[in-house]
Amino acid sequence: MMDVTVLAGAIDDVNQLSQKLNALLVGSVMSLMVGASVAVTWRKTNSVVSGFVAFVGGAALWFAVMNAAVFRDSVGEDIAPDSGTAKSAGAVHAVVRVIEPADGDRR
Repeated sequence: MMDVTVLAGAIDDVNQLSQKLNALLVGSVMSLMVGASVAVTWRKTNSVVSGFVAFVGGAALWFAVMNAAVFRDSVGEDIAPDSGTAKSAGAVHAVVRVIEPADGDRR
């Protein structure tokens, strides 16, 4: 029983470490990348408008990264809505029409 407790503690430690690493990556690395893209864009073009557009694009990408789970779940809901799907309809009935060939058409 002691091994299970140690394993549960190790799993909890890895989970906490991954959450802290994710927060570090999203917080510092994303802000660094947005800042770098704005600086490089402004330096190449010498345009405040281009720098602002780079900032807006970086902010949009940052927003998408922060809300990736929301986007993932909304796509699943859009593809398979709760009502009106074949899964929720149960048994599916089809109408089949059989056409007999005329006497002269048999081969």
